[in-house]
Amino acid sequence: MSKKQTKVAILHRYGLAGDICCGGHNRPRTIEILHERGYEVHFVGPKSEDALSEYAAKYVIMHELPFTWDRANPTHKWSRTILWLLWLPWVALWCRIKRMDAITHINDTMPLTGWILRIFYGKNVVMTVMDFFCRIYTEKHPVLRPLGNFIEWLDVQSWRQIPYILTKVYFIHDYLIARGVPAEALLVERNPIDPTIFFPLEGEARRAARDKLGFSDDDFVMTHHGVMHPNKGNDWVVRRVAELKGEIPTIRFLLMGDGGEMANLKTLVDELGVQEHVLLPGWMPDEESLNAAIASADVGLMMRIGQETDHFHMTDTLNHELACAKPIMSANLRGVAEVIADGENGFLFEPDNPEEFKSKLLQLYRDPELRQRFGAAALETSREVSDLEVCARQVADPIIALVEKEK
Repeated sequence: MSKKQTKVAILHRYGLAGDICCGGHNRPRTIEILHERGYEVHFVGPKSEDALSEYAAKYVIMHELPFTWDRANPTHKWSRTILWLLWLPWVALWCRIKRMDAITHINDTMPLTGWILRIFYGKNVVMTVMDFFCRIYTEKHPVLRPLGNFIEWLDVQSWRQIPYILTKVYFIHDYLIARGVPAEALLVERNPIDPTIFFPLEGEARRAARDKLGFSDDDFVMTHHGVMHPNKGNDWVVRRVAELKGEIPTIRFLLMGDGGEMANLKTLVDELGVQEHVLLPGWMPDEESLNAAIASADVGLMMRIGQETDHFHMTDTLNHELACAKPIMSANLRGVAEVIADGENGFLFEPDNPEEFKSKLLQLYRDPELRQRFGAAALETSREVSDLEVCARQVADPIIALVEKEK
């Protein structure tokens, strides 16, 4: 009688290519590690507008759902998420029928995902707990807040039964343990970075990137990028830029991305008369363009408004900026403070303290040597925290542990 082939499935609502581009640079190596172990690796998700490399597809069996996810399309954030949640029970049931030995719902925390996977698939689940989207979108709306709290309570009940939960920072562990999640189930998978995709630009290469974006040598450029969720606090930063333009006449805030807050931001920029200082180009066409934009800047910004759940992750934005050797200006969040040391590789500021933000940004503006020192330390931090091999094994190891426990 032949031995049963060990099979594992990885699930992501962006599709494999979208997952890799959005925080999953370690995914191809994770898949390769599982393949080297003798596992048959399946990936289930929608089609993606992002290109899938030959290396990423080499060791995985793809199962694409009949819809496409375009991360640059702001309507997909809602419409495709709903589609994904409607498909997820069927995906989980398919994994059970196909006798997958373990499944991983990676790099995302959609409401009720834990229950769906437990009910329709079974117990051998590894999942990421990171963004609390119900809290993000309901906390400021009194009518919706009780519903958001109830859904989060349901989520926590399911997380208590998940064998392994991956988080991006250690700080969230205390929160989850206090709500009954076993400490032994909690593991950290740091945000990975591929240093061949995000890296510093020097000399002529950096000058050419600035020229392409329309920046002069005298411009003081600060970048931020990502989906414009309400907890990102981009409007707060735009107001600070308006207040600083007298002291920093050449300040340029390059805010890349799109989302529900874009219309409000454009209105605010017009109201404050900072069209020259705040640039809203939308999404960069690819990671190469994004790297060039970040690497051409003088400062990398990581901003959140300071909601409780803002402390629970590190963010890909920060990860990219570290890899590009940018001195960091970051909201003082507990998860971020695990990798950003104030005065060493960047500055931390309280997200409700405009004067602190302006004072520290002015220090960076006036002191190029300080920017250089912070930037070099930021790059070293990236190499220590976001190493691809380490991050790949942080995902592969719990999957292997689950499979081996059942043998």
